[in-house]
Amino acid sequence: MINDNLYLIIFFLVSYLLGSFPTAYLVAKKFSGQDIRKVGTGNVGAMNVQRATGKFYLFLLTFLVDAAKAVLAISIPKWFAYLGYNLNLAITVAAFGAVLGHCFSIFLKFKGGKAIASLIGILAVLDFQWLFLPWGGVCLIFLLPTGYLFLGQFMGTIFLPFIGYLLDPEYFWLCLLVAIPIFIKQWSRFIPMLQGKEPRWYWKLPKKQ
Repeated sequence: MINDNLYLIIFFLVSYLLGSFPTAYLVAKKFSGQDIRKVGTGNVGAMNVQRATGKFYLFLLTFLVDAAKAVLAISIPKWFAYLGYNLNLAITVAAFGAVLGHCFSIFLKFKGGKAIASLIGILAVLDFQWLFLPWGGVCLIFLLPTGYLFLGQFMGTIFLPFIGYLLDPEYFWLCLLVAIPIFIKQWSRFIPMLQGKEPRWYWKLPKKQ
């Protein structure tokens, strides 16, 4: 019989590879010929695809694929739950692997995005009402009065483990683990925001002068 730890290792590796799939990089390269790591904020994510291509549908495509790969990652342990391992622990490991892979993709020399789309997919599937909506509410509380999308995401990341704990203590570790790599990726943009260098909410590419 396979040891539970081996199952966890397998789920982590599979999820990490799924998360590492560089959706934004491939979409931007295909439709604009640009390396997304050298465009806008340099983030390998859906919003930066919008900046690189100016196409909303490509933003939407990137967002949906990034969310879907995280949903797939946490669904795999559910599909094989009959094998008898600790399902909650397996989902936690899979969620962490998917987010870590997105933030530090093996296909991009361990560069990547902030994994917000992946996080949204995970939270929405785990508990839309009591996990995703409160997290989204925190993001809006900081986004709407300041205009900083980044600040909303940053504060949402900080509050995420507390939201998970209030919902169910078993969610605390999952929320904490997925928040750590996202926080690491976001931190480099926090100081520039305080210095006024982080753009406020923006959707379209800057107009040419």
